[in-house]
Amino acid sequence: MVGQRIRYYRKTKGLTQEELAQGICSVSYLSKIEKGDAKSSEEVINMLCDRLGISPEDVDESKVLEMLNEWNMMMTDRRFDEAEENFPLIQEKMKGISDPSLRLRFELFHCRYFMVLEPPLLDETKLKLEGIEELYEHLSNDLKFYYFMFWGMYYNFNKKYNEALEYLHKAEKQFNQTSNIQDSEAAVIYYLLALTYNFLMRITSVTTYSYKALTIFDREYNYSRSADCQILLGISYRRAQHYELAESHLKQALKYSTTFKDDTLSGIIYHNLGYIASCQKYHLKAIERYEKSLELKKSQPPANIANTIYLLATEHYELGDFDSALNLIPKGLKLVNEEQEPYYNLIILRYKINDMHSDEFLQYLRKTAIPFFKQKGIWELVATHSELLADIYFDQSHYKKASEYYRVANNARKNIY
Repeated sequence: MVGQRIRYYRKTKGLTQEELAQGICSVSYLSKIEKGDAKSSEEVINMLCDRLGISPEDVDESKVLEMLNEWNMMMTDRRFDEAEENFPLIQEKMKGISDPSLRLRFELFHCRYFMVLEPPLLDETKLKLEGIEELYEHLSNDLKFYYFMFWGMYYNFNKKYNEALEYLHKAEKQFNQTSNIQDSEAAVIYYLLALTYNFLMRITSVTTYSYKALTIFDREYNYSRSADCQILLGISYRRAQHYELAESHLKQALKYSTTFKDDTLSGIIYHNLGYIASCQKYHLKAIERYEKSLELKKSQPPANIANTIYLLATEHYELGDFDSALNLIPKGLKLVNEEQEPYYNLIILRYKINDMHSDEFLQYLRKTAIPFFKQKGIWELVATHSELLADIYFDQSHYKKASEYYRVANNARKNIY
């Protein structure tokens, strides 16, 4: 055990075996100590540990392990206030801990802590994960699971969904090879996979992993997380045009959110219920639901609010109430910039109201909006706006260009399923 600690701390301090052994023992003897192959001299061990600034004594650290795991479960169960309240105590306790496994566990859970803060500290998360990567060989099977999971979460936050999938599937595989990880953590992995596939609009994979996560969350009475799964299922079935089933899942989620008085979650659900009504051309019902969503989700990120404003404006447009739509568009644009999806949707809607057949609008769709949605992998909007562009070209008798963009729309839809 002491040899493992010496090796771990030598590497974390960036020392070579030659540098650590200098003036204390031979490099070959140090190598044997680190591997546990040599009967260690107490004097040599004390000198090595002193140079590294650690204690040579084995400490009963079972209570620290229990504390770290409980801290992690606070974050898993979304008891973020408790996790934040306990962090200073845990940080203080870790000052006297030299066991490599516990140190790595703390560093990994610290990564999760960075990502549950508001706003998440993503640069700090990346630095810690990169540091842990250099010590990968020291990770136990359960710590490898967390290592993969947290890289997946990090890439999700950064909207790099293919990279996120790579790590989340590694975590899923690691879970299946490890016996001491709770099912609640597996449910989180399944949910994160469903969420990532949702961003990539892969309907079949979203439903598969959502149901796997939902089964565990329901079994453990974790209804807040169950509601998240129900929302993903509602979105997926709406995309597949199974509107009755989609609404059923969302209304089940709404039962959870209203029971626990989670207004923000209810706002998200009403947004999606509004979208289902819109898809069925129930414009007045959609308007009612979008307005309810805006009333409830005032604490949501500005881009999310802008997206609901855009959809509400679209319903007024569909009813021919152009003045109401035009009044809403500036309110949405104030909340977003050119790096965010709602910005382009709001600009397109304004063009549709003011001058849909202008060359300026056609150029905007071709050279700005559609390339943006392609680059972001938002295939539903690539399809919608390519089809709009194709329809305009068709009306103008530009049949070759119309055919080109109908083809773009069809290819985009293939990426959704």
